[in-house]
Amino acid sequence: MKIWFPAAVLLLVAALVVRLRRTYSIVRVDGDSMNPTLVDGDRVLARRVSPSAMRRGQVVVVVNPLPVGERFLIKRIAALPGDPVPPMQGTVLSEERVPSGQLILLGDNADVSFDSRDLGYFPVSEIHAVTIRKLMGTPVKGNK
Repeated sequence: MKIWFPAAVLLLVAALVVRLRRTYSIVRVDGDSMNPTLVDGDRVLARRVSPSAMRRGQVVVVVNPLPVGERFLIKRIAALPGDPVPPMQGTVLSEERVPSGQLILLGDNADVSFDSRDLGYFPVSEIHAVTIRKLMGTPVKGNK
């Protein structure tokens, strides 16, 4: 009986670590597109959520649609499926409402952000996670 207990504890810890890694991730901010909310070098804790849990104003981690650059982009949800398309200067979007399965994502620093103004809609399926908080900091503005 003494041999199985440490093995069971180790297996339980391993399962817990796998579960946490599937649910949470730590992402490093690269660039100034989310300034002043997030600055270059910040690290944020993000949690995977279902699409129905996403809300306007949340800061999300999304898969970069371009084959160059970082793997992920960090942007704020400006509009959800069915929402009116918000007014944006220089946008490539012409529809009145956001199509089903799509989002409008914008950086807080419009002058340097590469977002829906340039790329159009982002598929909901490409959202990696919703940010919870800066590590060693306060919650990310707009997220609870």
